[in-house]
Amino acid sequence: MIRSVEQYLESLRDERVIYCLGERVKDVTTHPILKTVIQSSAMDYFFPNDPKYRDLFVAKNEDGEDVHCLFLSPKNPDNLLRRREIFLTSWRTGGGTNLHCMGVDALDASRVVAGRMDKKLGTHYVERVEAYRKHLQKSDLGITGAMTDVKGDRSLRPSKQLKHQDYYVRVVDRQKDGIVVRGAKMHISSTPGANEAIVMPCRAHGEEDQDYAVIFAVPLNAKGITLITMEPTMRERDEEAAWDYPVSAVTGHLASECMIVFDDVFVPWERVFMCGEWQFSRDITYLFATFHRLFGSSRMTTELEMLTGIGALMAEYNGLENYSHIRDKLAWLVMYTEAVDIIGKASCLFCEKEPDSNLVYPNIVYINTAKYMFADNYHQATKIVQDICGGIAATIPTYRDWMNPETHPLLEKYLGGKASIPTEYRLRVARLLKDLTHSHFQVGSIHGEGSLSAQRMFLYMGANWGKYKAAAKKAAGIPGWEEETIYGSLPDYPSCISSKLQATDDSYKV
Repeated sequence: MIRSVEQYLESLRDERVIYCLGERVKDVTTHPILKTVIQSSAMDYFFPNDPKYRDLFVAKNEDGEDVHCLFLSPKNPDNLLRRREIFLTSWRTGGGTNLHCMGVDALDASRVVAGRMDKKLGTHYVERVEAYRKHLQKSDLGITGAMTDVKGDRSLRPSKQLKHQDYYVRVVDRQKDGIVVRGAKMHISSTPGANEAIVMPCRAHGEEDQDYAVIFAVPLNAKGITLITMEPTMRERDEEAAWDYPVSAVTGHLASECMIVFDDVFVPWERVFMCGEWQFSRDITYLFATFHRLFGSSRMTTELEMLTGIGALMAEYNGLENYSHIRDKLAWLVMYTEAVDIIGKASCLFCEKEPDSNLVYPNIVYINTAKYMFADNYHQATKIVQDICGGIAATIPTYRDWMNPETHPLLEKYLGGKASIPTEYRLRVARLLKDLTHSHFQVGSIHGEGSLSAQRMFLYMGANWGKYKAAAKKAAGIPGWEEETIYGSLPDYPSCISSKLQATDDSYKV
């Protein structure tokens, strides 16, 4: 089923308990702040219904039904590349937050881990996950993923917290027809526009924390769930906001992030995909991060395209585009942007296959390299663009100043740049840079889809150390390199050629 934008909007009028700036929200689709979030989320229903994009966003499921392509599990590189193209298209449009992105990443991670649990423990989680996938396909629900717990005292494990035991979401009761959960999740994107959430652990657990090893899907209007949005960047989107904050006003940044509180929420067994299997908590955490960083690297690519474009435009508007030091800076921005883009693409082309299944996921080393490269160089990139732009990005006048008939002529006269460029264009790009380098984007660029330390951990874990060690052993003449797949298949140089030179060597003997 492919829902229309109107059907999607109607589904959000579900009496959910959601708060924004201290007040209960009656209708997220008409709320002066949250409606911007909903407008952005609705793009996931606009694209499949637009003939121009339908072939990208809509696919056939196993029953031959039209469904949103993201609701199909990836089984080959082309599937991952198509998913990546969906992310890129949505973000390049300017209004797409990819409502489904976290949810489908949680769904596919749950499916892979379910297969591992079924194989090792004899459980039957795969059929539950796939039944839920069918439910999503048939109802075309907006779905998010909820991973990050509020954590409390970070030095203590979940079950050892002193103030209370609910800093991590946990099972507090197991009943004949389901479980009861309690706790809270934080930083959950796109929550106001989602119909349901897949909830999962955010860390590895020990046996003493088995109650926290739980994965489940739940409607966001379920009894016992309270949603609290983060402080929004914009209070309300209008023409003024769109001028002063062209990114934040369109996408509703921050207001889309929620804390989700679970106060003894009942979840039926058919929607439970892990319950107590603590040995697999790390698996779900790692796999969700791997899937989600494909989305992250796609989002980052479009952000860097915008940032590099700002640098190029401001260099032109300031009349600096032909100076060699400016060109050097712009060349660095191009290298940085294209590197993140192509490494993210490579993670799809060289994806990893889950053993004993037909499922694939992005290459762990490549996708974490793309994310790390982006985050580790982001502040350098913003410094370069701010340098090219000049101090005007910090003290740029507002929309009201521009529209005021008394101040407009002064701004028009004194804030111009290159004669061939309208002053308005220069001011609009400067406002865009001011918004894009807002503290929220600075922090989010580092911590979104996982911190730098998380990427380093994944890179170390996913690295082919056998290959690297074999390279060193072969060069140093240390035995053991012959056992490695890549280096072991190579000729044993120089011994492979030295015997052929023996006759030549003999001719020089006296």
